[in-house]
Amino acid sequence: MQPLTPKDLLIRSAPEGQAPAKPEAPTVTLERFQELERTIRDTPLYVDPYIELANIYFAASRWTDARRVLEIAVNRFPEDPQAAFMYEESQLSRSRELAKKAEEEHREEPTQLTLENLQRCQVELNVLREKVYRQRLERDPAQVELMIPLADALDHLGQRDEAIKTLKTASQEPQLRAEASLQLGRMLERASRIPEALSAYRRAALFRVPQPALETKYTALLAAADLALRSGMIDSGRRYLQMLIDLNPQNEYLQQRLAEIRALPL
Repeated sequence: MQPLTPKDLLIRSAPEGQAPAKPEAPTVTLERFQELERTIRDTPLYVDPYIELANIYFAASRWTDARRVLEIAVNRFPEDPQAAFMYEESQLSRSRELAKKAEEEHREEPTQLTLENLQRCQVELNVLREKVYRQRLERDPAQVELMIPLADALDHLGQRDEAIKTLKTASQEPQLRAEASLQLGRMLERASRIPEALSAYRRAALFRVPQPALETKYTALLAAADLALRSGMIDSGRRYLQMLIDLNPQNEYLQQRLAEIRALPL
């Protein structure tokens, strides 16, 4: 088996906040399954049986069993990138599963006990997210896109200054400039740092090289217009609304909103 490169492994990662896509359920006989379990107990010389068995457990969403198998694999083959990646994914998937279950339980029975359980599961998930993203960046610093979910995890853990610093670093990477700046604007807005948030939104929308995706540009301008108007910056709000209309001239709501804002004193 050829080990995957860090880029190959990154492609397998699910969008942040989602469980990884389950691999197609492999066609496996009971005999093969039992053979793989026996094989890993006999400490094989290759990582392949661990990966094959873990994929079976992944397909069945049996994250605890997958983690058990992969923990042995990473201890025996610490240099294998696929085993390391899958081990981390099994941990994240199980933690997300527990957090989702806690959220559902609290929604159905909103008590202090279920709230405390939900908060504990969320903290544990974000602690794990921070750990995993740092480990992956340490293994391959080229995976700079991981700085964005890392910042989100830090923010959820109350480490906002560190999260903002991480997003500012990410925004220096050409391929991340727009998205990192958009997330930075949202974080600064939550921190009530209004001028800095508006500046970040502007950068997200107006970068020239590379051009931001249309959706990112639209989202950033909409956030900037809303924040400026809520903050009493009427002239700035008008400008952002006009930029939005330039992107979407047929939007009647934006046209009406701009007309209303133009009637306001500066």
